[in-house]
Amino acid sequence: MDLNLLLTFHCLMTERSATRASAVLHVTQGAVSSALRRLREQFGDELFVRTSAGMQPTRKALEVAPMIAEALSTVSALLGSDTSFSPQESHYVFNLAMSDDLEAFLAPRLVGAVSRERLGIRFAFHQTNSSLWKNALQDPAMDLVICSEPKDFSTQYSSQVLFSSSYACLHRPGTSGSEPLALDDYFAAEHVRICFDGRRGFIDDLFEAAGHTRKVTASFTHFAGALTTLLSTDVVATIPTFAARSFAEHMPLTICPVPLAVPSFRCFMVWDIAKQDKPQHEWIRGFISQVTRALK
Repeated sequence: MDLNLLLTFHCLMTERSATRASAVLHVTQGAVSSALRRLREQFGDELFVRTSAGMQPTRKALEVAPMIAEALSTVSALLGSDTSFSPQESHYVFNLAMSDDLEAFLAPRLVGAVSRERLGIRFAFHQTNSSLWKNALQDPAMDLVICSEPKDFSTQYSSQVLFSSSYACLHRPGTSGSEPLALDDYFAAEHVRICFDGRRGFIDDLFEAAGHTRKVTASFTHFAGALTTLLSTDVVATIPTFAARSFAEHMPLTICPVPLAVPSFRCFMVWDIAKQDKPQHEWIRGFISQVTRALK
């Protein structure tokens, strides 16, 4: 397949706009439309559907997006590799910003991979989220951000899907009368809410749609306080599945499916496009992609 078609697909996936994709690729909108037509023929699928919210990817597009991003990263590394950066010899400190659930999940994997491969590089982890990620990248020392479904994306940035997730329940054993949580027990339980502003979240909306009011004992803006509360109190947290699994691996907590239909979401790696071709940035993007490959 023509590499330019894959580049067009990747830009449409990240920009969700033919106009912005043409600006990033430095081609006309007509060229983007022509490439999309060829992509649709190749994949036998619409891939992107025009809506009032922009170009929305189809299920097929979401399935192939991680593979295309990985293929483009591999080609980029092959054609643009620069031996001036050696992770074995370098003491470069990579500044990575993410929310603390992603940090708890990814930091041990990244640090563990560095240790196993005996690399010289180091990490500094910083806090951000899908609403405030641009603030993190305004720091010139910040290498990249990892967050779920970044809001207000623009052509100044590039991104790559790392993995997808949904939600799970986390609580201490014996919190409810059933294992896993039955729907009635879930509605009747006391809950803790974790969101960046500590206010109402989408789980509250699901309860309301089902005719129930969520009993929220406490709201937290970070996971640390919620975890100590979960360990000492009979409450339920509904959090990303990757985080629930990570916490349950290291703490005496139980994980189970949410007994309601909950959405899935994608976690992205985002960076300033001005840093795209720097050797250390090319390397760290490839390294993170490799570490998270098994999670796709």
